[in-house]
This record gives sequence, C-alpha cells and structure tokens, in this order.
Amino acid sequence: MSDYFELTNQLTNQWITALRHIKEALPTLDDEVKLVPPGFALSDLDGKFPTLPGLPTAQEVIEANFQVAQRFLQAQRDLTLSVIDRAAGAGLSDTSGTAAESGSA
Repeated sequence: MSDYFELTNQLTNQWITALRHIKEALPTLDDEVKLVPPGFALSDLDGKFPTLPGLPTAQEVIEANFQVAQRFLQAQRDLTLSVIDRAAGAGLSDTSGTAAESGSA
C-alpha cells in the first residue's frame, strides 16, 4: 500500500507544481497576451450590475467553498475507512439485518 500512497503523493506534487508554475507565469502571460484589457479593474464593475447588501466577495466565496470541499472529503474518507474496518472486522454478511432492525433502510 505504501507504493500506492507514494505514487499518489508524487502525482499530487506534480499537479501542485503545475498550478504553482501557472500562478507564477500568469503576470508574464497577461503582459504578453493581454488577458485583461488595459485599465480594467474589478471596481469598474461597480454600478454595472445590481448588488445586494451583505453579498460575499469572490474571495470569501472561494474560501468558503474550499472549506466545504475539505470537510466533505474528510467525511468521505472517514466513512470509507469505517466501512473498510467494519467489512474487515465483522464481515458485511453479518450486517444484513442491521439496517432493517435500526429502522434505516
């Protein structure tokens, strides 16, 4: 299993490195390709779109959604490990009547 874990880490490191390279290259790319029109600023959008008081900023939305994704992944990991532990310890055939007995089906 350690080989799989190591390969997964290596792949993840490659993805993260690629994202870092893109982030570092973005200013140069923008200078060469002009991804953003000259003089453009997000503040230029003020007044052009209806806004509601108390709306989160783009940064707040990204951070909140990232935290949600992290929590879901952690919960999924914990559930999956629990199922594996249960299957390895008691065997899934021993739990066939458990859902019906507990009222959850």
